[in-house]
Amino acid sequence: MSGDNVDGLSGPKENPKRHQPLKQARVGWPPALRELKELLYEVYLAAGAPSLDDIAAALRADDDLDGAPSRDTVHRVLTRASVPPSQADVVAIATVLARRAVWDVPDLTGRVCELWGRARMAQGVGRPVSDFRDDERLLLDGGLGIHPALDTDGAHEQFSVLPDYIRREHDARLGTVAGAARDGCSGIAVLVGGSSTGKTRALWEAVRGLPDGWRLWHPLSPTAPEAVLAALPDVAPHTVVWLNEAQHYLGPDPLGEQVAAGLRELLHDPSRAPVLVLGTLWPKHWDDLTRRADPDRHAVARGLLSGHKIDLPDAFTSADMAALDAANSADPRLKAAVQRADDAQVTQFLAGVPYLMERYHAARGATLALIHAAMDARRLGAGLHIPLDWLTDAAPGYLTNTEYHTLGTDWLAQALEYVTARCNGIPGILTLINPSGARNQRTRRLGHSPQGPHYMLTDYLDQHGRRQRAELIPPVDFWQAAAHHAHPTNLAELGRAAWDRGLYRDSAQLHKKATTHGNTHTAEILVQHLHTLHPTDHRPAQWATTHASLDDPYAVAELLEVLRETGADEQVTALLVRDPAAHTSLDDPDDVARLLEVLRETEADEQAAALAERAAAHTSLNNPYDVARLLEMLREAGADEQVTALLARDPAAHTSLDDANAAARLLRALRETGADEQAAALTERLPAAGHFDLFIEFGENQEHLQFGREPDGSAAPSWAWNDLD
Repeated sequence: MSGDNVDGLSGPKENPKRHQPLKQARVGWPPALRELKELLYEVYLAAGAPSLDDIAAALRADDDLDGAPSRDTVHRVLTRASVPPSQADVVAIATVLARRAVWDVPDLTGRVCELWGRARMAQGVGRPVSDFRDDERLLLDGGLGIHPALDTDGAHEQFSVLPDYIRREHDARLGTVAGAARDGCSGIAVLVGGSSTGKTRALWEAVRGLPDGWRLWHPLSPTAPEAVLAALPDVAPHTVVWLNEAQHYLGPDPLGEQVAAGLRELLHDPSRAPVLVLGTLWPKHWDDLTRRADPDRHAVARGLLSGHKIDLPDAFTSADMAALDAANSADPRLKAAVQRADDAQVTQFLAGVPYLMERYHAARGATLALIHAAMDARRLGAGLHIPLDWLTDAAPGYLTNTEYHTLGTDWLAQALEYVTARCNGIPGILTLINPSGARNQRTRRLGHSPQGPHYMLTDYLDQHGRRQRAELIPPVDFWQAAAHHAHPTNLAELGRAAWDRGLYRDSAQLHKKATTHGNTHTAEILVQHLHTLHPTDHRPAQWATTHASLDDPYAVAELLEVLRETGADEQVTALLVRDPAAHTSLDDPDDVARLLEVLRETEADEQAAALAERAAAHTSLNNPYDVARLLEMLREAGADEQVTALLARDPAAHTSLDDANAAARLLRALRETGADEQAAALTERLPAAGHFDLFIEFGENQEHLQFGREPDGSAAPSWAWNDLD
């Protein structure tokens, strides 16, 4: 015979007594399971201790079997400390062995079925670890207590319920204990760390690697210590005792000390080895259970725990973050955690969001109204920091009549207390923003703070609100409060959101406010929209003309166009009186060109000339594209004096040549303007900047430099392959 025998040894069995240690190890098993395994073992010996391969071959050759058990199944049935899941497999293996041993098959089959049934009913506490591997729902809060991770972008539908695991330093220490258990040595490990630091998930990652046949027992009912004490005598070998939040098991007086004593006895009982006791504790609870006191209420627990503590840090180390980044997981939850977790608290972020969602779904009345107002504010155009006054004034609009009329005077304080409470290590639904802003920056404005308290909606609820409330229109109170309290930079976007939803009046109010704060783009929109509703009313145009900022040349140009198109001639004149040509920015030549064009169309020739003069004198020469565009614009406008003034600043000598395309455009503009000497000077700069192809093209010397050039600029002589080393 060849192959492995049931002890895992190669070759035939030399001495049946070598099985005796295995038989002794079954002493602590449940009686029916022990009897079943011993019966199978006895018939196995009587059959001549065949190899696993021989048994599997005999099973395959048996025509009476419908689907013969595999070699691995044979190994599990004969050796593992667990009840085989299939009675048919056990009967088939026993039958094949009995035929070889010339035993009475029917009697053996009946006895095997009886013992299998009894063992199935009393197979030791807990469930097979494989059950937990196959059904992740058993791992979560209703099972082992692992916090469910946030569901970013439908991650639960695409990926595992639990995100990929990044092993850290504590996993190596825990793995040592689990490895010893795999090798037959009982052990205990307690992970100690703050809320949502990954303790329970780390325990599971150690357990999931245990071989088939191991069971996991999580005692809970009727109470944690009572559950342990009731079933502790039934713990069989190859069992994990799962004590998540171990203070519930070891802390109560006096049952906690009885539990600790029972666990110590279990760990030192060789007949039930190996067992693995795993627990988690917060640092405070560890201190409570291990600190000497008078009276010493936890002396036995302290003895059980001493030397078995594994600390977990509150945050990922830089090496952990690097490993997470290197993993390059496609799981959006991990990507979100990397991007958003405060202070590298990745596990807290992953674990806390579901609890955040629970608090959101549990909110009622004014508290829920405050949250929805914040959600709507963010999705419709508010910045990160939302004024409390806005939320306070908006919230009543979200209430039912009954809720509104029964609203207490302290509703805001109660709502804020609820929404600002932290959720399992992550910020609450709303977070009060420190009004002092940035620190350790020389540009910080001391003594400046936004008016009134501001709150920030947590990222995940922000995203949730954008999805779940996408088709909901906030009530009137929301829009009125927005017009009074929203930051000026948000008013334009809020106004667009209102208009797109048919809320024309609210949109006009918001855009009027935005225009008051100098938003010229919004001023143009305000004039357009209200002209469609009231064509003869030029008061919106007058408002826009009076309040619009003159900084943005493109926006000023568009506003002038709209005023002309709507017949607001007096307002055109009023805007020109404010002299946009003297105040507008020159940063973007294209925008300046647009304003020049509109000024000419409006016959504001003096202002056009003044703008051209400013542009020629002050536009930066560093960007060749901007200089080229300005030259083109000035030529189109017939501003010859301004072209000359710009060329006098010698852009060919000062412009950057980093962008080959921009340099080519400037060369063309110089030639079209007749600035041949500057074009030639710019061309000479091209080779050193790495643009020799442009030098050939614009220098018209391709034939002269057919073989390239020398470093000193002279043409290279003719050369061929033979000239190369």
